[in-house]
Amino acid sequence: MIHIDFQGGAHGNYLEFVCNKFLANVQGAETPFNVLGASHNKLYSSPQHFFANHYSYDSVPLIYDKIISIKIGHTDLLPLSQISLLRAGDYGYDNNHLEIDTYNKLNNIHYRWVLDKIINGFFKDQVTNSYNAIKDPSWPLVATLADFNQLPDHIRAECLEQHQLVLLELSAEHPDCPRSILREFFEIGFRYPENSGFINRQRLAVYNDSKQVYTFPFGCFYQKDQFIHEIGQVAQWAGFMYNPDSVAILHDKFLDRQLYKDSKTKCDNIVAQLTADLSTILPDLDLLEEAYINAKLGTDYFT
Repeated sequence: MIHIDFQGGAHGNYLEFVCNKFLANVQGAETPFNVLGASHNKLYSSPQHFFANHYSYDSVPLIYDKIISIKIGHTDLLPLSQISLLRAGDYGYDNNHLEIDTYNKLNNIHYRWVLDKIINGFFKDQVTNSYNAIKDPSWPLVATLADFNQLPDHIRAECLEQHQLVLLELSAEHPDCPRSILREFFEIGFRYPENSGFINRQRLAVYNDSKQVYTFPFGCFYQKDQFIHEIGQVAQWAGFMYNPDSVAILHDKFLDRQLYKDSKTKCDNIVAQLTADLSTILPDLDLLEEAYINAKLGTDYFT
């Protein structure tokens, strides 16, 4: 028996299905895909040999000696961020509309860590600090946006009209997050990948020396030849026979369902064009693509 350890959105369920079906000859469904394109319909009719889970990230015990660990690299951050929002938990979140109902979209087991980082980085104490910066000594204290809204009309009017005070809160009562803040949050992760949430979570994947670990690179999922080669390496490591032709047919169906597989290439080409000519006419881009391009240009092209 073999574990597959992965972060949400990193295609661990698809890898489990491929390994069970084409290496261990486990019987079951022809494909694992649901309506969102995620591999969450991995139905088996005989005992499975490979088991995928968020072992390192949800503190699930690793009871078997062999582990396939899906590894995230710096160049994977854009497509992983995109696909994680769309597929992890089957929420189907389009990152291009993440500014709408942000708090409720992220307030769950898969994304609470992202929500906490946004709140701590951009919203914690923001109301108090902004208000205190222009507060008259005679004015009441405030700690939340609700407190501010209870102030006398003349104080609120002076804050908003004379001082142009901007008050931001991200909570269940105020669930929307300005797109500019979300763009800046993700831009920081792309600009400093060693500090990004996904790379930090990758560091949780540490295994006991008694375990046999195969590191499976996330990036190969979007390169058919590399993926087929990597499955062959897994087969050899795990002691299974392997027919690459059968995997190739399923992987074409997998790639057809990957909306973001070419996103990094598209954005890298745009960065090259903008570096040469900032007046370049751009195609439609989603929020995370805008953040990535800002990070690579080193300037806020999108604001």
